[in-house]
Amino acid sequence: MVRTTFFTVILLVLQLQHQSFAQSDYKDADEFNVAYQYQLNSPVLFQHRVAIGQNEATVFLKVIRQSNELNINSINYEIKADYQGDEVVRKAELEGGQKLINDSNSDIYQFTFPLTENSKYLFIFLDASIRENNYTYLYDIALDTDQNFPLTDLLIMEADRDIPVFNPTLTEDTEFRLVSFYGEDSTRAFIYHYTHEFPPNLPPMAEGSAEVQKSLSIDTVLEVQMGQKLSFNEQGLYFCQTDTTSLSGISFRLTDNYYPRYVTAEGLIAPLRYISTSEEMENLNKADNTKQALDRYWVKATRSRERAKDVIRNYYRQVYAANALFTFYKEGWKTGQGMVYTLFGAPDEVYRSATQERWIYNDENNLVDNLNFTFVKVRNIFTDQHYNLIRDEDYRRFWYRNIDLWRKGRKQI
Repeated sequence: MVRTTFFTVILLVLQLQHQSFAQSDYKDADEFNVAYQYQLNSPVLFQHRVAIGQNEATVFLKVIRQSNELNINSINYEIKADYQGDEVVRKAELEGGQKLINDSNSDIYQFTFPLTENSKYLFIFLDASIRENNYTYLYDIALDTDQNFPLTDLLIMEADRDIPVFNPTLTEDTEFRLVSFYGEDSTRAFIYHYTHEFPPNLPPMAEGSAEVQKSLSIDTVLEVQMGQKLSFNEQGLYFCQTDTTSLSGISFRLTDNYYPRYVTAEGLIAPLRYISTSEEMENLNKADNTKQALDRYWVKATRSRERAKDVIRNYYRQVYAANALFTFYKEGWKTGQGMVYTLFGAPDEVYRSATQERWIYNDENNLVDNLNFTFVKVRNIFTDQHYNLIRDEDYRRFWYRNIDLWRKGRKQI
């Protein structure tokens, strides 16, 4: 692996701009602008893990406070049978006794509720104030829907604490434990390892979709003892099950210690396919000295050494954010959402329903005013966050105009 020392060294000091999209008043879930969930420097971020038992579910909720001016007033949840429905199956407020961890910038809650046939969606409402302004942040979790495979009681736990690993990625040699939370199988589990190289998403006007994966070859099958400390050093996708005849399980991706950042020339080349010609990508991939080839590429593309530095910083900041937000079974920048996020930035508005997400861009400075993308939720055994981009030939003019802005150093993110 060749480490870069020219333009790409500045990737080690990425900074993301702050932006808040929280609602100031409550609306129905599908009318709630949840764009703050895709802003890494939002005042508050959420992560969760869910364990499903026979008659109840347990939720671990991590609330990350990223603003010293944020005051959390209350956290309430509602369980509903429908995403847009008015009927509430159960509602409650999280109390101090349900808080497992309380440190300088994050809280971890654990709460349990009974399951009924109408326990389909969990909505969490965090009411907060920032400089005397009140906001409500919505966070939604699908429990038992047609868009998901059955959930499991398996949790990936930290090695030495009974706290779940919330990130969908683990780094090489990190110790963890696989736990059956409700003890439905407390003795053994099977872990499947896939080294498959998932392809990046195709441009939004292209026919077909790189999101569709008909089958994968299993590279390794491991039988492990439940609860024992584990660690792996082979990167790739891992899927864990206790019942190999079922469709439920839990997955994670094993990465190097730098991910979601790329710090090698080889790793930095692949995401350039979105703003490069086929000839440019071929030259980069065939180069004997990838670092020198990468340096030449950026100077030639931007036509300015100084401009290249700015474009490199901005572009790989977007790749970093896409990896952090959308990595589940494959690298985040390769997904449809990650591709759009990398090229167009964080959406100004995001509206979610049971079956899809709609992203809206209102940025006139980048010539993408009133540009919309729609992502349809698709069942995926590895994640409940798999969305396919709806493609349209009308995206072509926005796509190439946006690439031109990137290469000329005029893209504002």
